[in-house]
Amino acid sequence: MRRAQLEDSSRDPATMIGIAEDLAWAERCEKGESMDLHCLSLGKARLLFMPGECSVAYQLAAQRMRPDQFVTMAAYGDYAPGYICTEAQYAQGGYEASPRASRVAPQVEGVLMEAMRQLLDR
Repeated sequence: MRRAQLEDSSRDPATMIGIAEDLAWAERCEKGESMDLHCLSLGKARLLFMPGECSVAYQLAAQRMRPDQFVTMAAYGDYAPGYICTEAQYAQGGYEASPRASRVAPQVEGVLMEAMRQLLDR
């Protein structure tokens, strides 16, 4: 259905961009493609590279995981998922947690937190 919507030239450009982004993300998910997360270690500093626009809660969680180090985060490594909230934030609603702004499910929190732990424990 999304492909057919892309062929409707009467739609405004902003809507067309959103449809194309949703379609590209759906195709990546259907193919089982994963997203890379990385951690740069410089002495006692750690820089996590994250996908999407992560909620600040992820930065705070990363700092709690390694209170003995300076931990910072750079997101937007791959903006395909859009906003990435915590499970509680999805339950609260709001623009960032809406299907229009976020292309991931609330369960993404568990996946990202575990990946962050693994990267910060290296």
